[in-house]
Amino acid sequence: MKLNKSYPQITLFILTFVYSTIHSGPTKPENCPKPILDREWQITTNLETEFDQNQFCGYVHEIGSEDSEFHSFLIERHGKIVTEVYNTRADHPFNKRYGTRFPFDGETQFDSNTLHDVRSVSKTVVSLLFGIAIDKKIIDGVDVPVLSYYPELQIPKNDPKQIITWKHLLTMSSGLDWEEWRYGFLFSDETRLLWKKDLTQFFFDRDLIHTPGTIFNYNGGGTSVLSDILTKKTNKSLKELAKEWLFTPLEIHNFEWVEDRNGRALAHAGLRLRPRDMLKLGRLVLNGGNWKGKQIVSKQWLDDSLKKQINSQVKIFRKDGKSLFYGYQWWLGETILEEKKIPWSVALGNGGQLIFAFPSMDMVIVTTAGGYGDPTTIQRILETVERILTTVK
Repeated sequence: MKLNKSYPQITLFILTFVYSTIHSGPTKPENCPKPILDREWQITTNLETEFDQNQFCGYVHEIGSEDSEFHSFLIERHGKIVTEVYNTRADHPFNKRYGTRFPFDGETQFDSNTLHDVRSVSKTVVSLLFGIAIDKKIIDGVDVPVLSYYPELQIPKNDPKQIITWKHLLTMSSGLDWEEWRYGFLFSDETRLLWKKDLTQFFFDRDLIHTPGTIFNYNGGGTSVLSDILTKKTNKSLKELAKEWLFTPLEIHNFEWVEDRNGRALAHAGLRLRPRDMLKLGRLVLNGGNWKGKQIVSKQWLDDSLKKQINSQVKIFRKDGKSLFYGYQWWLGETILEEKKIPWSVALGNGGQLIFAFPSMDMVIVTTAGGYGDPTTIQRILETVERILTTVK
């Protein structure tokens, strides 16, 4: 048989085409994971007009790869879901042995209906509830001394703790001696919240080491006191208030709130939500407290909550060494892309449970992961989120 002289060139062309096809999968637009279409959310159908589609889809594929540490990753823009990714990964949720993981626990197959620990995002939800209580005139305001609501503690009128206000609790600047991050799980003041009967007494039973309002010190005990006054003033549990005031209006019907040894919802860390419902909290913020035409929390409260109330001096969540600011149980930062500043607010939970709100992009990003106790997990997640930002048109 007579061979064509161009055979080597044809072979080279075929091999090149096959190689490029195999190695270009994640960047091909048609391969981009699509969100789930149902009655709950609208989905984006014009991805290419809002993002650099090839680059965006490549990043999303990485998030869904076997090497990814994400449990879930969702993006919503202009009220529509852009993408959602769910992985099967190991987890140690708080509703099982308060987060203690055993080797035989196995993995969890996460999907759109799976509840996930949100850890300290619980604090952000308590802040929203506190704002609603102020809107309802149940609480007089943030500048009122906390101890004026607790005469039973019998703290002397001349004690400097008397000047601690609700605002100081909301901004974690009470000035009280509280150790939550440095001592590990077993010896942390946060862990002791699991079994203390009188949370407010436990909170105030410590020395005042800073002038209130001057120094940020991460403090889940303050959030517990915020929750305590809500339940005392309403005679309802935190779970009942969350359902009535916030979750039912937001059409959040499936949630859990892990309780302490005394049957109280753990205000600082116990909430469990679906990632899609975490998106709703982010959208509520971007809409100024409004959901489908109904004002759930006042815009003024959200403006104050997302204002830079205090510099946290916390730098462990960023690799660039920049500290984050803090509002009313919200973390505040910015990303700089080509000299353009993109401000963001984030509800941040241990292990990678994050709700990012980007006002200038009208976009929410939600993540869940299992890196509990490891701040580098949040560093890596923030890097991934910032890569996504580079693709936004």
